[in-house]
Amino acid sequence: MPKYTKRKDGRYEKKITTKEGKRITFYGKTEKELFQNIMEYEKKLEFGELFKDVAWEWWDEAEQELSYQTKGSYKVALKEAIEYFNETYIKEIKPKHINEYINTFVKKGYAQKTISNKKMVLNRIFEYAVIKDYIEYNPCASVKLPKNLPKSKRPPATPEEEKIILQSSDMWVFPYIALLAGLRRGEILALQWKDIDFENKIISVTKSIYYEGNKACIKEPKTKAGTRIVPLLDTLYNILLPLKSNSEHFIVCNEDGTPISKKKFRYQYNKFRKETGINASAHQLRHSFATIAFESGVQDKAVQEILGHKQLSTTMDIYTAFRKKSFDEVVDKMNKNMK
Repeated sequence: MPKYTKRKDGRYEKKITTKEGKRITFYGKTEKELFQNIMEYEKKLEFGELFKDVAWEWWDEAEQELSYQTKGSYKVALKEAIEYFNETYIKEIKPKHINEYINTFVKKGYAQKTISNKKMVLNRIFEYAVIKDYIEYNPCASVKLPKNLPKSKRPPATPEEEKIILQSSDMWVFPYIALLAGLRRGEILALQWKDIDFENKIISVTKSIYYEGNKACIKEPKTKAGTRIVPLLDTLYNILLPLKSNSEHFIVCNEDGTPISKKKFRYQYNKFRKETGINASAHQLRHSFATIAFESGVQDKAVQEILGHKQLSTTMDIYTAFRKKSFDEVVDKMNKNMK
């Protein structure tokens, strides 16, 4: 190997010829830095790319295809994976290392959906690495999530909160629709008067609102199940009919009929909470609708279709909570009668 030389600018220089006959020149401000650069290059030849470099390379491509909302959760998972594996060469990462990474979140008590999302992002990075020929196989593919991971559960609003909302429809219509139609927040905010068929008493759910910063944007439902017909219950019918306006206007809107901003929605919801004393979120009111449906004897499959759940299991998670509540009430009544 030729000896390194010191350049006029003070840097050290060394030329190396690879096995393929390629001539490469290395530089360093000091002799130590020069040889460190050479060692890093030789290690890269042996082990390939660093995980962090491949992860960011994947992100540069993937980011363009992700929705605004999805980008946030994906980037959090990306940064966590980079922080964990960081300077590790991607060829050195094995299934056991993936499993150890997943277990860091299990030990912290993270919910199943959250851990699943982190594994999915990691899996996509390794799939990309296989396609780019950085690695021969995806070490994430054989890793399974632990069984019986806790599920994030949001209970329905309390009966007292439901009663307050039913008595406060003149204050703000949003929570009233959430409770009596079971729609998601974005679906309610995207409702226009043309989506309400008062004659046949049905609501057409065909779109949803999400926010880019403070700006309201409209998108189609993520799944076919999201596009659906929802019954317009008599109680909700009686509230909405007198409010009916221009068919193109949004129901929860600004004075000119346009969708409200994220900041305005939060202000109005917090104002409603403060004035009524309720703590329930919009999603809890959706669960209340499902619970009321179950209490009314509506079949599981019908509730699934009304809620727009892709999987029946999602609906049944709510039903399980309802069933326990009913069971506890039965036990309480029996205990009282036994006294």
